[in-house]
Amino acid sequence: MMADELKQVDDVRTQLRNLRQQVQAGAVFQSLNTKIGAVLDNLPSNDETPVSLPDDTDGIKDLLKMLNQQIRATTLDKITDDQLMQLLNHLGSPDVDVRDRGIYFFFNDALQQHVLSDSQLRLAVNTLLQDRVLFNHITEPENTAIFGRSFAVMILSLLAYADRVDAHFLDAETTMRLVDQLATYIALENDTRGFVGTSGWAHAYTHIGNLLDELAESQVLTRADKVFLMIEILEKYRRLETPLIFGESRRLAAYLATVVNLNDLYEQAFLQEWRQWRVRLSNTPQPEDEAGWTRLFNRSRLLSAMILREDYPEEVSNAINAEVDFLS
Repeated sequence: MMADELKQVDDVRTQLRNLRQQVQAGAVFQSLNTKIGAVLDNLPSNDETPVSLPDDTDGIKDLLKMLNQQIRATTLDKITDDQLMQLLNHLGSPDVDVRDRGIYFFFNDALQQHVLSDSQLRLAVNTLLQDRVLFNHITEPENTAIFGRSFAVMILSLLAYADRVDAHFLDAETTMRLVDQLATYIALENDTRGFVGTSGWAHAYTHIGNLLDELAESQVLTRADKVFLMIEILEKYRRLETPLIFGESRRLAAYLATVVNLNDLYEQAFLQEWRQWRVRLSNTPQPEDEAGWTRLFNRSRLLSAMILREDYPEEVSNAINAEVDFLS
């Protein structure tokens, strides 16, 4: 990342962190969506620059073949730190067999079989939370860096799950850094592609939903942080100008079901945001451009995904079902 882009990312992170602190202090609640929206409406945008991709001829395929053979045979009990870093450094590969079927599948199995030590779990988290990983080319038009960014979020969701249900290797400071970085990532990520040609899944907004779901279940995060993340993803979602058509709405609907069922505070915060979104639609003329229609149909897909679920509180179910006539 260039110095200018790093500063831009840090400026967005600082604004969002300040807002989170205001919510934690009880100074902001009713106007949270407006204040988050002001940040989202003034994000940096840069011209496209060349993306540096990992060299998949450096032995990563042989390493993955060996590790996955051993883990399927349940004969793998540890890997070295160097091997772990080689895996993490190839998450940005556009080769689906390296990134998705290789590294992601390995991490999923390795966490279940407790192959990684606590220090390696912490090393993985701290590596993936780096700005150079999460925000690589994020302020530029669609580019191949999406694979590294998005799969960093996906692996972080696996690690957050492992921490919550079993390993408990994350300290409070790292968890707060995770929230900071995720909030910044949600704000900046505009690449909504799902399955991309021969490179397979990008799926950033599904991976965001996975990590949000894990943090919603966290016993470390405050209620203020959970409300903040929920309002932010809804505000970002309604501003996206490219379609989410590869199941992202179903994943986000599942996350929303998780969070609104935790406590009446989250339910009421969601209802306030959802109703205000509807009011904005009611007061807005019919779209006259592609971006406007895309926003409308993105919302329609999210609404449909929510309606199909049967695990929302009654007041939320009534609110979303009432929109069927509104949108018809």
